[in-house]
Amino acid sequence: MMFPNIYTLLFAPTVLLAATLNVGSGQTYSTITAAYNAAAAGDTIYVYPGTYKEKLTISKSSITLKGSAYPSTSPSGNLALITYSTYASAAGSDDASATLLVSGDSFKMYNMNISNTAGTAGQAVALSMRGASGGVYSSALLGYQDTLYTHTGSQFFGRCYIEGAIDFIFGITGQSWFQGCTLGIVRSAATITAQGRTSASTDGFYVFDKAKLVLGANAGSGTKGTAYLGRPWGDYARVVFQNSNLENMVTSVGWEAWTSSQSTSNILFAEYANSNAAGTRVSWAKTLSTAESISSILPTYSSWVDSTYLGVSAP
Repeated sequence: MMFPNIYTLLFAPTVLLAATLNVGSGQTYSTITAAYNAAAAGDTIYVYPGTYKEKLTISKSSITLKGSAYPSTSPSGNLALITYSTYASAAGSDDASATLLVSGDSFKMYNMNISNTAGTAGQAVALSMRGASGGVYSSALLGYQDTLYTHTGSQFFGRCYIEGAIDFIFGITGQSWFQGCTLGIVRSAATITAQGRTSASTDGFYVFDKAKLVLGANAGSGTKGTAYLGRPWGDYARVVFQNSNLENMVTSVGWEAWTSSQSTSNILFAEYANSNAAGTRVSWAKTLSTAESISSILPTYSSWVDSTYLGVSAP
């Protein structure tokens, strides 16, 4: 399933419209950054249709971004895009390269598209999440290498579209549940995840439930059937794909080690009840007898996850 509106926005000329802040009389600002600077903890910023070329850092608590397509539960009709072009090598770190960096707690985002258009030469983050809890709903995250950085804290991604080629969902201690997300793959031998948990005593877990894999926009020829579900950035990495439609996008071995000498004895790379997932997986991958539950990954989810998105499938 493609998302033509997303790509039309991504490559369209910049048309800067306004953002409205939900405070006082509802003032209108020319940029999202200006609206955020005027916001207090707990405010909502409503974003009108348009392409906003800016880098934004959100450090205040309980900020909500709502794109104009809200309350749609599919990202395909989104009309608000934040975009920037920064490589991590130039910015100094992955976080510094992020088009949107969220360090504030209790963040929510609906119907926004976030892209880093730096290109294919290196790491370039679209969204980095560092707050204690964050929910991202019906949004599109677009990049090539390191698109989404689940840096720290707990995150829920509901019905999002996430696109990339190399380790495009990565992090170390982030506890992340991906519900009904569509993952767009744009090159052959792509690696979807790079989970970096480094010890048995630390956080760090990805679960993809009812996801769908697709060819991303402008995917190279020969891409289908060659992707890896992940490679372990850390020796205690944990990633599960369950109840998902892999659309025969994945190579038969499914997963790969970071290096040929890496120990895989403490890695949990596992699947449960996936469809269109033929193949003989690497010997150290696991097949689960039961699905993972969201309460085991996000114990406090009921207090901060939008219940509209619980249990949904990819559109």
